Amino acid sequence: MVSDPRFYQLHAPVILGELVGAVNAKLAHGSPDHQLEGVAALGSATRADITFARSSKVLKEISQLDAGLCFCSPDMVEPLKSLGVLAIAVCDCPVAAFNMAASLLVQPRQNNFHDEAISSDAILAEGVLIGPGACIGDGVQVGKNTIIGPGAVIGTGCIIGHHCHIGANAVIGFSIIGDRVDIRPGAVLGEAGLGIVMSEQGMLEVTHFGHVRIADDVRVGSITTIDRAVFGETFIGERTKIDNQVQVAHNVTIGSDCVLAAFAGVSGSTTLGKGIMMGGRATIIDHIRIGDEVRIGAGALVTKDIGAGEIWSGYPARPLRQFLREQVSLEKLAAAKGNKQNGK
Repeated sequence: MVSDPRFYQLHAPVILGELVGAVNAKLAHGSPDHQLEGVAALGSATRADITFARSSKVLKEISQLDAGLCFCSPDMVEPLKSLGVLAIAVCDCPVAAFNMAASLLVQPRQNNFHDEAISSDAILAEGVLIGPGACIGDGVQVGKNTIIGPGAVIGTGCIIGHHCHIGANAVIGFSIIGDRVDIRPGAVLGEAGLGIVMSEQGMLEVTHFGHVRIADDVRVGSITTIDRAVFGETFIGERTKIDNQVQVAHNVTIGSDCVLAAFAGVSGSTTLGKGIMMGGRATIIDHIRIGDEVRIGAGALVTKDIGAGEIWSGYPARPLRQFLREQVSLEKLAAAKGNKQNGK
């Protein structure tokens, strides 16, 4: 999965042996003469891509891999060879080595707003209105009758559909936005999410090579942030409504017709089905799957997968009936203890 060239500059091809040497890794399997062109997640990498494997856990449900080069720890060489990986490089910190190698292949395109506020390369359809102080980068496409508010920033390569409204001081980068989308003031779409890996050099940020995609008729509230994916896309489905000051992390998928109330948070690589409702300050940890039509109470902390149609509440969250029974039991216990202390 090569990074979208609208958002990223590709320095391909790069010779495999040179790339491995540049990051001080050791080639354990494969030809040093192979040419590489892009970056991808382990499961979707092609023979032209580099990737990494954190641990053997990620291989449990995989029957075949086609990656051109995979960075890993020494104990993973044989399992990766058996799955068909073309070349394998070993090192102490595969994520750090991958990050360094990836920067030699792919780099984000930079905005050149110091040259002109509205790029002459941007394509603006009929009826587009642009407020004072707004900046529009190279290669941006804006659909008809879309309004871009004062001080908004639309980064290089972004696509915005027809009849959209981009609020004042919103910042949009690495994003593909559908029709009739309402982005409220101060929202930020497409920045890199929080990904940290420890290495010999200390803490390193995990580089992001993906984008954000917003489907038709979505609302994104003020001061809400939606992070771009590490690989692939962070996706918001049709007609979903997101309140103010909500955090949607990298590689999250949110289905259609969902509602996320203020201060809700969805951690990385979590998948939400259709018609989900999250109460204010509700939080879902990373790599969780939530079924269709689920209801999550205000302030809940979801740490487990939830099946379709269920209602959960509490901290940590559990099924609503269980939560209510526990609350009643606690109230009875507290009342009984109080009565005992008062001699009743």
